Amino acid sequence: MFCIQTDTRYIEQVRNAIKENVLADGEEVFMPVTERIRKIEGKWQRILVPMFFGYLFITSEQPTELYGRLHKSLGKTIFKYVKLIRDNEYIIPLSKEDEKIVTELSDENHIIKASLGYIKGDKLIVTDGPLRGREGEVVKINRHKRIAVLAIDFLGEKRNITVGLEVVRKEKEPLSVE
Repeated sequence: MFCIQTDTRYIEQVRNAIKENVLADGEEVFMPVTERIRKIEGKWQRILVPMFFGYLFITSEQPTELYGRLHKSLGKTIFKYVKLIRDNEYIIPLSKEDEKIVTELSDENHIIKASLGYIKGDKLIVTDGPLRGREGEVVKINRHKRIAVLAIDFLGEKRNITVGLEVVRKEKEPLSVE
């Protein structure tokens, strides 16, 4: 899996241009998105928001050929907004840890579904969704906006990503009598 950076204003155009002009059979370009729950005009709705603004991901088993096709296309109109994460002549694949973050949180359509959980005392317990088992990575919860912020290492930097989390209840810890 490889990553390219682009101007967020042109991300859809760049993604479509890569699909049409660069990809070979078996390759895919995608932008992972997070599902959030928002109240719009008085109704709760699920919306999709990019996981990493300005980044597209490409799956390919042939990095040298992919780099050649991307490099050849960079002079064309929309590709002037693309920055390859590369080392001189080769596009650098994501590290196993970075790839794991993108693939484990999202489903086959590259959507990170909203998780469901509750709070017991000061502890978050996720009962369903991609955050299950990752409660320790949650650094902030906003119950009103139904979101959680995860602190992760990605592309060599500490980053916060916001994902959907519906906290259905909050339980208090029972007082212990000694």
